[in-house]
Amino acid sequence: MLFNSSLLGPVEVDESTVIEFPHGLPAFEACRRFKLFHEDGQDAPRVFWMQSLDQADVLFSVVDPAALGLRYEIELSAAELDALALVRAEDAALLVMVYKDGEAREDGHPLLSPLKANVRNPLVVNLTTRRALQKTGLACDIVFHNC
Repeated sequence: MLFNSSLLGPVEVDESTVIEFPHGLPAFEACRRFKLFHEDGQDAPRVFWMQSLDQADVLFSVVDPAALGLRYEIELSAAELDALALVRAEDAALLVMVYKDGEAREDGHPLLSPLKANVRNPLVVNLTTRRALQKTGLACDIVFHNC
């Protein structure tokens, strides 16, 4: 399928690599099919974004929580397991959305404003079935370790 990515231009998307959110994302319920893209030219890409195939102007920067030093232990309900078609815990992956809130820095440069991470609402993806959901409203405990 040919898709016009706002960041890459026209790209060929293999349907078997599309991530499906059966219920959409909160505030983006009409966006159910997403493609995960990453920067080229790196053995281990650092920049990932997820773009809606239903509304091309909807995209999110995402990161592996481990890259932020985060570790999750999430309990999924039976309905969530069913929505993900998840059988084995090791088939699940988590992604965290990162964003700039638009506040300008003291020097007035908005592009250099710090990134924030949406750690209370991670994305859960079944790597086998490519079905996903956003786990919302998590209570977070922060644990500091002395290194």
